[in-house]
Amino acid sequence: MPLIKVHYSGETQTEQLSQLTAVLSKILSRVLGKSEDFIMIIFQKTESQSFGCDISLPSLYAEVKNVGSISIETSNQLSMDLTDALVDSFDVSASRIYIEFQESERHHWGWNGKTFQ
Repeated sequence: MPLIKVHYSGETQTEQLSQLTAVLSKILSRVLGKSEDFIMIIFQKTESQSFGCDISLPSLYAEVKNVGSISIETSNQLSMDLTDALVDSFDVSASRIYIEFQESERHHWGWNGKTFQ
């Protein structure tokens, strides 16, 4: 049950987000070793975002949540691969992207009326 939520400002096209969905899903599936059938991707447009006290340049914040642990090697690989995909899709500098990784125990996530026990 990986989830990535991308907070962004600026305009995007549905086609752009659709293509990015496929790319992000493949990255999460490959690196985390989980089925794409259970990956959720959320794009959250923000009214404005500031990075380094600069609101004029684009920035992104992404949250990656996973049922189970995320090793240092895995978070490093995800950071590199996700940043590349986000830079390509949003025309934003890699130095203006933060990615937060969160691990969850199986019983902290519900699906289909039960938890992942």
